[in-house]
Amino acid sequence: MTRARLSLFAPCLALLTLAVGCGDSKSDGGLYEESAGTVSATSPTSDSAADSGLYESGGEGSGDPSASASASDGDPSGDPTAGDSAADSGADAGDSGAEGGDPVNPEPGQLTAGEWRDLDHWQFWQDLLQQPAWAGMPARWGFATQERFAVVVESDGKHVADADVTLLAGQETVWSARTDAHGEAELFAGLFAAAPEGARSLQVTVAGKSTVVEAVTAGGMTPIVVPVDVAEAPAQVLDLMFVIDTTGSMGDELSYLQVELADVIDRVRKTAGQDFKFRVSVNFYRDSGDEYLVKSFPFTEDIDLAIEDLNQQSANGGGDWPEAVDAALSDAIDAHDWSESAVARLCFIVLDAPPHEGSEVLADVQGSVAAAAERGVRIVPLAASGVDKELEFLLRFTAIATGGTYTFLTNDSGIGGNHVEPTIGEYQVEILNDLLVRVISAALIDK
Repeated sequence: MTRARLSLFAPCLALLTLAVGCGDSKSDGGLYEESAGTVSATSPTSDSAADSGLYESGGEGSGDPSASASASDGDPSGDPTAGDSAADSGADAGDSGAEGGDPVNPEPGQLTAGEWRDLDHWQFWQDLLQQPAWAGMPARWGFATQERFAVVVESDGKHVADADVTLLAGQETVWSARTDAHGEAELFAGLFAAAPEGARSLQVTVAGKSTVVEAVTAGGMTPIVVPVDVAEAPAQVLDLMFVIDTTGSMGDELSYLQVELADVIDRVRKTAGQDFKFRVSVNFYRDSGDEYLVKSFPFTEDIDLAIEDLNQQSANGGGDWPEAVDAALSDAIDAHDWSESAVARLCFIVLDAPPHEGSEVLADVQGSVAAAAERGVRIVPLAASGVDKELEFLLRFTAIATGGTYTFLTNDSGIGGNHVEPTIGEYQVEILNDLLVRVISAALIDK
């Protein structure tokens, strides 16, 4: 991992320029990796160029996953359990912040973050899962991403948004998804169980008319382009959801996250809200035995009300480390009225702890991920302090399966507990609210 140089000034915060590097080659840029105005990226010494990703738009990354596994996670051994101490420190900091100390009245623009979209660095991802330290992650979480079908739907040379795309094995449905604003959909065979027998085919449905492409093969590096005769623009709608862990361990960062996310919602309202029907839902979860398991709010166009609901929350409860992630995802995807037609449906889940152990819990998480993909909901995890390496990979799996991207807080702000470095290539450190606005904007506009 190589981190970009950063020189940022936020209210009550001055970050000195820094540089961290361990990459030795260049990689492709990602769909959500447009240049950020708050940082200037630097290139590592390069001997060769790594794979060109599916959807390039600039940016650089390390093409050597073995370097990432040993250096970018903060543990030279590449030990996948190395994040445990970070989780402990995050919980301690959260308890302290939630229970005592001077009250904080933070301003937006202080938390720092990064982003990495594995779908745009697919060779890196595949190579990473061959490394001994990380090879057990697919079995750990029950996600097998190797049989990927990247699809682009076009009509008269223009991308078609919100088209239904179904992967079939013979006559059996294997996976369903919907295209985003760029006409892209991600489908997988055998993601959670053994892939069914039968020749693979794609069925794309737009405006009630279906187009079938026979004998498709997995690859992931080169998209399958499907031309359709009919193109019907989706409703100009943006569904934006935030699902936030409000247990005690989040106390070190929750008040900062609240002002950052409120700022993001307000900025999106002022920009995209002029051209799109803008619907927001804020949701919160803790764990069994707490004041509530899930506290959810329906989608609303009353943005001030959504921000008020966000600001009224506090961190408490939790007890043990795992939390009710499965219940939160199930509520988010299945218990809300996502728009039938939309340009973008985004679900940001902000958390620092994994779901509880158990096959039923894992099956619920997998079911929510599959349902999100079918509804065209892109899951965008935001990893807070305390996330360990195992949870990092689960969050990246959910982003991959739904066509989303992985975002994470960093230590550069000096706020909160320790943030374990993700096992990725080069990324830019950005101010969190700017990064999230950028990700949302990229999901709305086909460039």
